Amino acid sequence: MQVQKLLTDTLPAAYAVCRLQAGEADFLLVASEVEAACFAYDLNHDLDKQVVWQGIGGTMSIVQVPGTMNFLATQKFYPGFDAKECQIVYGFFNGSSWDIQKIADFPYLHRFDLVENQRGELLFIGATIANSKAFVEDWSDKGRLFVGKFDSKSLTLENLKDLPLCLLKNHGYYRAESEGYSLITAVEGVVKLTYPDFSDTGDWRLDILYGQETSDIVQGDIDNDGNIENIVIQGFHGDRLRVFSEDFDQELYHYPEATPFGHAIWSGTLSGIASFIFGWRSEKAELRVFNYLDGHFQSHVVEAGVASSNCLAFDKDGKSYLFSANNGSHQVALYELYF
Repeated sequence: MQVQKLLTDTLPAAYAVCRLQAGEADFLLVASEVEAACFAYDLNHDLDKQVVWQGIGGTMSIVQVPGTMNFLATQKFYPGFDAKECQIVYGFFNGSSWDIQKIADFPYLHRFDLVENQRGELLFIGATIANSKAFVEDWSDKGRLFVGKFDSKSLTLENLKDLPLCLLKNHGYYRAESEGYSLITAVEGVVKLTYPDFSDTGDWRLDILYGQETSDIVQGDIDNDGNIENIVIQGFHGDRLRVFSEDFDQELYHYPEATPFGHAIWSGTLSGIASFIFGWRSEKAELRVFNYLDGHFQSHVVEAGVASSNCLAFDKDGKSYLFSANNGSHQVALYELYF
């Protein structure tokens, strides 16, 4: 695999990434975890850049409102994990840029999502990394899972409730929308949250699938055997990348070296090849693309020393791209990948 770096831009502590695509519009967004900015790059106009907001940060997640160019995002998730001032803002696309307004305070909200149900309602899922803190490393009051609905007309969260499960270092999130569930990761392991339309009870359902401390997870049929694999970062901000079978009964692969502060992870298909991407933020701080060829998991370095916090990849016009918030080098990067 070959790599060409198409974009390098400076953004202190770049953290959250999102692709917004609807109709003819197609943008990449990135925001900082410190008091910096959120930028957007126009994929249809030579990566033309605009500032979405300036002078505020703490953005852990940016989530598209389904079917639109609008989004929800968190702000003020700082300092560190002590994020009691965290808030949700709404970005309305006016045809060329975004108008930003606050819609809710949501202390300690680290990951969240919007999922459209079978009736066209937008379900809200929110995961707080903790419920309260006396200091940054105080983990005594565990994080919670919240569910409800988002009304895109009134811009309100409705019928919000917390589910009966508290999670220590409630960190990772992965959506398997077509299968009717999301995965949440914490010290307790990997938790499956089944959506009401897909649950045997007609309500939200929680099941623990894997009982070891996990920071993040993605899924995909990487080895093309017809079964889903689970790709996990083991330990909170851990140093072990592992690939498990669908039921977690068998380890299929582990990266042979320690990968301290594992953080960026993505899975999908690029140029017709099932792949996943992983980056860690300490020591070598590499960003790598993994796939399965000739009976083996293989990986290729995209760039070393960048300490990616989050990334996403996609195909467009017959080409494959990787967009990364290179937190450690305080840069935003877009790479073209040649398989």
